[in-house]
Amino acid sequence: KVETMAGVAEGMAKLVLAEVYTSESKGSDETGDGSKDKPFKTTMQAMRKTGEPFPSIFVDSKTEGEVYEPISNAQKKKMTKLYQQEMRKQSKKADVESDKAERREKNLEDAKKIVIEEDKTLPAPKEIKIRDTVKNRVVRVKVSGWVHECRRQGKNLMFVVLRDGTGFL
Repeated sequence: KVETMAGVAEGMAKLVLAEVYTSESKGSDETGDGSKDKPFKTTMQAMRKTGEPFPSIFVDSKTEGEVYEPISNAQKKKMTKLYQQEMRKQSKKADVESDKAERREKNLEDAKKIVIEEDKTLPAPKEIKIRDTVKNRVVRVKVSGWVHECRRQGKNLMFVVLRDGTGFL
């Protein structure tokens, strides 16, 4: 009987872990896989890796002679509640991040529409370096440079520190 790769993949998708093991003493959340030989350290990590619906989870046994015992219903209920809370937080964080990204894109598009034009009704500006600004306080000037620092004060007010190699403005 020859099986195709699609059939194998379909079979693997249906494969579900029937039991997951955790051990506070022998387990590891980084290298554990949930088997008896390589248990997870915490129940939460076992839940993260398997997802809902959860398989049977076994923890360190408190009785002498036994290695593992099924997780108590109270502990499972508590961990399920924490797992669902963590999933809600992750979902909310992803939503907030996508909203921020959309807002940044909108702001960028709005910024591209802004065009600064020189007012032709005023006298022509004198082009100067930043070091000469004190001498030209009464004259209309044009200063060129690069933005050294940009600070926001609320939503609508922004301070720009301009630099041209001769000083800061």
